[in-house]
Order: sequence, then C-alpha cells, then structure tokens
Amino acid sequence: MPRSLARLVLGMVLATAVVTVPASMTTPSAEAACRPALQSLTLARGTVVGGTSTTATVRLTCRTPRRTKVVLWASTGIRVPAYVYVARGRSTTTVTVRTSPTTVRSSGRVKAVHRQVVRRATLIRTVTPCYPTPVPTAVALPTYVHAGQTATGTVTLDCVARTSLTVSLTSSSSWVTVPGTITVAAGRRTASFRAVTTAPSVGSLPAFDVTIRATRNRKSAARVMQVRPEIRPFRAGDRFMVNEPVLTPEGTDGWVRGTLRITLDHPAPPGGLDVNGSIIPEGGTWTEVTIYHHPYPPDSRVTDHLTISDSAGNVLLHEDFTYVVHPAP
Repeated sequence: MPRSLARLVLGMVLATAVVTVPASMTTPSAEAACRPALQSLTLARGTVVGGTSTTATVRLTCRTPRRTKVVLWASTGIRVPAYVYVARGRSTTTVTVRTSPTTVRSSGRVKAVHRQVVRRATLIRTVTPCYPTPVPTAVALPTYVHAGQTATGTVTLDCVARTSLTVSLTSSSSWVTVPGTITVAAGRRTASFRAVTTAPSVGSLPAFDVTIRATRNRKSAARVMQVRPEIRPFRAGDRFMVNEPVLTPEGTDGWVRGTLRITLDHPAPPGGLDVNGSIIPEGGTWTEVTIYHHPYPPDSRVTDHLTISDSAGNVLLHEDFTYVVHPAP
C-alpha cells in the first residue's frame, strides 16, 4: 500500500475514535464544576402576626453536586431548625419559620450560614390578638392608700383583644369598693378602674390589707394594697396612746428626765398637729416629748395635761391623762 494511502486510512480511523468517545469522558459536567456558595436567604413574608408562620428560601449560587448542609439561626420569639439541606442537583430549599405570640410589636432576624458566608433576613412580629380567650395577667395598684382616698388601678390582659370584653372585679374588704366589671376596649390590653376607700364616721380604722381581684374565663390576677388610717382633722372620738417612760437622773439636784411618746390612732392632717409643743407632720402618727420630774414620783404614776392643736393654732383637744413611769435600772 502506498505510503500516502496508509496515512489517509489512519487519519480516518483516528477521527472516528474521537467522534465516538462519550462527552462525559472528555469534559466535566456543569454540576461537577460547581462549588456552591450561599447566595441569599429570603422570607415569603417580612411581617407576620405573632404566633403564626411563614417560609424562608435558602438559595445557593448553583446546583449542588451533592447534598449541602446550611446552618440556621433565629432571634428570640422566632423558631427555625438548627440546619437544612439543599438536595443534590438543586440550588434552593425552603424551611418553615415559626413565631411565638407577642404582646408588643417586635423585630427579629433569621440567619443562614454556609462556609463562613452569612445571609440574614428581618422578620417583624405584630401583636397577637387572642380573642376570644384573653385573660387578666396583672392588676396594678398603689402600695398603700389612706382611708377616705380613692386609688386608681389598672387591669392588664395577656394579649390584645379583637373586640371589647368584660372583666369582673372584686374586693376582699367592705371598706374598699370597686366596680363589678370593667370593659377593655377592642385593640387594647389594659383598662383602668377606681378603688374607693371609706372610713368610719367615729374613730379610725387600723391599717389593713385588701385584695383586688380581676377575673375572666375562670382565670384571675390579684394585687394586695394596704389601707392606712385616714388623714383628716383631729375630732371628738379620736384616741391617743402614751408609752410608759423610763426616768433617769438629770443631775445632782434631784431632777429626773425621760421621753414620752404620744401616738395617735390616725395620721395627722395637712399642716400637721402640735402635741404639747412637739409637731406631728402631715401623715405622721406619733411624736416624742421630753419630760422632767422632781423628785422621782413616789407612786410611779403621773397625771399630766395633753393639748393638741392644728396648724392654725386652734385647740382640738385638752385633757388630763395618766401614765406610769419607771426608774432607770
């Protein structure tokens, strides 16, 4: 065979071999060449009602040749799985994002991490309306109030109601009255009420505690408030108490000295009271007066005079009283 013909036959054989070799053996596929990176994290909804769900989409830069793990994280009140997988041959996957109920509008984040690349998305939770099951969660009242005064209280529900609703109120004392019910308006969590305290027409009540309770759907919240004796002018029937002082020598001339505490059964009115020259300020109930005797009372009993005047100098009470004294040990 001539040399030129042999070369022609060999060239045709080689060309045929090249044409019949599978493409997969000559060039890598697009998937095999891809090294996927985290491209984005998107939410189906950026604002949801607290307690509801939405979905998040994790997207890679290309179709992954093998199952790829992406780590997830979320702020407090938002829940996602610890991680999610993008399936082989896919570039995206979705995951459910759940939220917790909330009583205030709040903003949080969802985060995806893959190979040190981080993508974030912001999710806003709006207030969760829980009608028809909202219940009282707290009752707010002052720590104390004087008898005869009115205190303002507030009932707070566990969430916002879609329509107006009624809450029952009760008081543990007949000296403190509250409305039988209050109405929380639609779209609100709170409602205010008045606790009216009364005082006896004669004398004065000692301090006591009262419990105010709010109830709805068999659920209740309560608060304890102290009711103290009323602040009012000193009047007939009001009483006082005198302690038993200890008298000690004042000097070498026989005089003895002690401290006398005078306690009223109700707080002093505005302007205070003058008790034997010593002032009890407004709201106060006692004062101390220094006493002197010469010599030490032999029978240990002393009769003295008590004068109580208001801030204008009007004498409200002037009477004798007796108290027992004790010598210094």
